[in-house]
Amino acid sequence: MIDNFLKLTPAAQVKFLKTDDFAQMEKEKRVEFLKEIAVSEHISSKCLACALKILRELKFRDRSFYKKFLEHPDSSVIMACKKALAEKVFDDGFGFFPMRELVKKQHNERKLQTVKLIVSETDQAGEEMLISFLAEDNLRIRELVVKELSARPQLDESRLLYQLPHSIWYTRAAIVEILGNRRSELLFNQIEELLVDVNVEVRLKLLDALAKLDRERVREFVSKLTRDPHMRVRKEALRIFSTI
Repeated sequence: MIDNFLKLTPAAQVKFLKTDDFAQMEKEKRVEFLKEIAVSEHISSKCLACALKILRELKFRDRSFYKKFLEHPDSSVIMACKKALAEKVFDDGFGFFPMRELVKKQHNERKLQTVKLIVSETDQAGEEMLISFLAEDNLRIRELVVKELSARPQLDESRLLYQLPHSIWYTRAAIVEILGNRRSELLFNQIEELLVDVNVEVRLKLLDALAKLDRERVREFVSKLTRDPHMRVRKEALRIFSTI
């Protein structure tokens, strides 16, 4: 479908996106289709601006996605991006900081229910807010967010990496777990610091993550952890090293 679409003229592409046939497709399929054509090298500026406008109307709120097009040479594309970025994260009037403050004031069980609601309502949006929940000292909330961010088709992984040096140990462990689940090679950008992280749980999560990455590339790092001062880390490193 994508290939046939890209063979159309720019005017025909825009016309197709406005047809009832396209509008009747499942929302998730439309979002994925629009995201894919938006990053295509062959899409016209007119069609790109239209695709971004429809994504905004479909309440696709992935800020990192829209930011990719802010330097586009066509002003219509930039305007479509700015409109999308200006949208509030939630339709009920709550922005990022008010919602974040609201969650902070809730007791643990209510917090968990609120975060579940945010996850279900934000689709691919709310990335920044969900990442902020990794700092919650509630394990169930962190597990929920780890599961959600690990499975997302698109995620600004560099934002997670940036948080690592500034976070408390359980947030660092959660970030490493997410990057490992996503098999992200960005982990290697912080590997030296993670190998000597002061927290045992972070180093154990690092081992779990390394076990999911390219065997040849992780071998030397797993080997270093076989000499870790903590017995649990050494034991797990030896087990993983024997399999690679």
